[in-house]
Amino acid sequence: MVALGKLEDPLVNWFNSLSDPPVAIVSDFFLGWTQRLATRLQIPRITFFSSGAFVASISDSVWNNVEKMQCLSELEFAHLPGSPTFKEQHLPFLFKHYKRSDPDWEFIKDGILANTKSWGCVLNSFDALEPAFIQRLKTYVGHDRVFTVGPPSSIGTERVNSDSDQVLTWLDKCPDGSVVYVCFGSQKLLRNEQMEALANGLEKSGIRFIWVVKPGTTRQQDEVFGVLPDGFEERVAGQGLVIKGWAPQVLILSHKAVGGFLSHCGWNSVLEGIVSGVMILAWPMEADQFVNTRLLVDDMCVGVRVCEGTNSVPDSNELSR
Repeated sequence: MVALGKLEDPLVNWFNSLSDPPVAIVSDFFLGWTQRLATRLQIPRITFFSSGAFVASISDSVWNNVEKMQCLSELEFAHLPGSPTFKEQHLPFLFKHYKRSDPDWEFIKDGILANTKSWGCVLNSFDALEPAFIQRLKTYVGHDRVFTVGPPSSIGTERVNSDSDQVLTWLDKCPDGSVVYVCFGSQKLLRNEQMEALANGLEKSGIRFIWVVKPGTTRQQDEVFGVLPDGFEERVAGQGLVIKGWAPQVLILSHKAVGGFLSHCGWNSVLEGIVSGVMILAWPMEADQFVNTRLLVDDMCVGVRVCEGTNSVPDSNELSR
């Protein structure tokens, strides 16, 4: 974030060299310094939030009171709809490392707070999902230039390759709503004890499932990450399908055979699950995932918590129910 800020002067020079320069800036919420750039260029800046209004509001609140927030083990946001409360470790971690008067951290703080001062905001969300938080954000920024661009489009969800065909052919043979889809995103790698507990829960449940397993490197596997229990795939043959690597998630979730989604509750997964109309079994681990889970479980009632935390190991007996 700080390194990218060094581009401000070169961008001003580039802008001034053009006979037909840009008329606006649309930039990510991590690039709050572009608000100052837009002011220098005398053009509007629109902030793009890859998350929804709830997370955007939480982030702005935290950074407006960052030194106070750092000292609390539990943070209450009484000014937001529903007065949500979160444990300190359940909020995006960046603010925890803030150091007053440190030039880099002051730059980061100023950039984040500049996001709600932009001409307008674009959210990766939709009005029906979080209407109270979207309206609250409009009230907070003092205008209605808060635009939602979700839910994700279903365009491009046709069967894209032979691997997709194999997965969908398997789903075609399953009764409607009988399959649980299990995926924790493209970055999270489960520890072996978590893998074993999850595998045992799925096997004991007898339910049909698709489990997308992120394969670890040889070193990671040696360090007890990402290894399936011995014999698991053979024992659940016919009951479940294990995919190692990438999976056509939108295609899977939108299939009529899928009725549940065990997820880490990353925002894109949340949107895809909701749009597909499946029940979300929430296992938030880090970043914005606990905030997203609160929205799903407590506000919308479209999900249930099954586990919490990066290092938590679920009870396989409870999970199987």
